[in-house]
Amino acid sequence: MLSKNSFREAEWSALRDTPHLVGAAVMMAGSSGLGTLKESFALAQSVLGGQSSGVVLIRDLSNTLEAQAAQGAIRQMVSQVPPGKAADELRRLSLERTRSSMALIASKGAPDEASAFRDWIWAIAEGVAKAAKEGGFLGFGGTEVSAGEQAYLSELKTALERQERPATA
Repeated sequence: MLSKNSFREAEWSALRDTPHLVGAAVMMAGSSGLGTLKESFALAQSVLGGQSSGVVLIRDLSNTLEAQAAQGAIRQMVSQVPPGKAADELRRLSLERTRSSMALIASKGAPDEASAFRDWIWAIAEGVAKAAKEGGFLGFGGTEVSAGEQAYLSELKTALERQERPATA
């Protein structure tokens, strides 16, 4: 059973940041303007909702202190990105971290833990994408998920695909 103690500090930080990076990348992929507040709320609610998970790893990752640390780490990352490049960098980094997080969990944990993590990350991304309509005016019209969000979700789905457990000798 994976928990925070199953990982080295750098591994844990990468895992901890992954759901927040994914949510931020979804927000940046859309163009909802005022809807970003709804998306931010959906991200926080989805992450903290992991506290009721039956999987220890997800409960550890969704701890309030861990969420605050992840948000601080992401702010730090974004502050180092040249203006106008944040969306692309969040997208790239979130997909990279998702792939590495899935591989790490697959190498250390049970298949059901990897599956639960995958489902949790997907639920976060989907919840943020659907939190606010895109392209409307003052909440009227628009689409539930923008083309940019849909493109990101497609890339995320690929990044979340099953990682093979390394062969043991």
